[in-house]
Amino acid sequence: MPRRAELPDAVLAVCDAHVRLLDERLPGLLDGLHLHGSLGFGEFHRSSDVDFVAVTSRRPTEADCEVLARVHADIDRQWPRPAYDGFYCVAEDLAGSPDVVPDVPGVLHGWFDVGTHADIAHITWRELRDHGVTLRGKDLRELAVWSDDEALRRATRRNLDTYWRAQLEAMEHHPREASLPQAAEWGALGAPRLVHLLVTGAPTSKSGAGRWALDAYPAHREIVEEALRVRERPDDPSTYAAEPDRRRRDLVAFMREVIADGVASFGPSFGPSSGPSFGPSFGPSSGPSFGPSTGRTSAT
Repeated sequence: MPRRAELPDAVLAVCDAHVRLLDERLPGLLDGLHLHGSLGFGEFHRSSDVDFVAVTSRRPTEADCEVLARVHADIDRQWPRPAYDGFYCVAEDLAGSPDVVPDVPGVLHGWFDVGTHADIAHITWRELRDHGVTLRGKDLRELAVWSDDEALRRATRRNLDTYWRAQLEAMEHHPREASLPQAAEWGALGAPRLVHLLVTGAPTSKSGAGRWALDAYPAHREIVEEALRVRERPDDPSTYAAEPDRRRRDLVAFMREVIADGVASFGPSFGPSSGPSFGPSFGPSSGPSFGPSTGRTSAT
């Protein structure tokens, strides 16, 4: 995992601003600031977000949350990119299952509220434990971070069987949006990222999932290479440039196979309730916003 000095300047700038604003406006509240997600695997690209977990000395009060909302509004105005998403919890939350974390303050795509944040999930706890980056406070290796292999596998299978299956259905109703390059990056890296965890027992980055999928699913090599191109080399030419609908068909076929493999090979089918969001929601009117869901979902 990278050290502070190895992080991109854009990441350090927004994180340092976050710490400074909290120390100025809510002194004594922030005990620790940690990053998870692809940054913990040494990966950061033009489309990458910064995912944070802020550990506080106490539960923020209603008045504290009003200040936090203004802090994140200021951050969003000054640093619209990279997106700065995360939540606030206490150390005791990380020491226990994410299933029992109460409603907490959080921000996603510039929207601040108090609720069940999409990143309060088993995969976040595992990424923090094994790949988290500490920028303030006690190092994550010195903190008690709860993790349970079977709970993580069940949550991952449930996410494939509910959220990702629903996204496949939505893509049928939004063919134009599903033909976009961003859709290929999201689906052809996001779905195999979960199956990679089920197969290997270890989380990986989006690009890491793509490189794994090149070997695991050679028949779908072109769409996986397209996803990696969009993420890592967006200025390179696309083999789908003149055939966006073919990109959509290849993406749907690949995602369908990956999701079926993950669900059938690693556990029973789950019910219709939705799992946490690991990718975009295909909306009923304007189409998808490519990135994490802008709503709050129940943690699994």
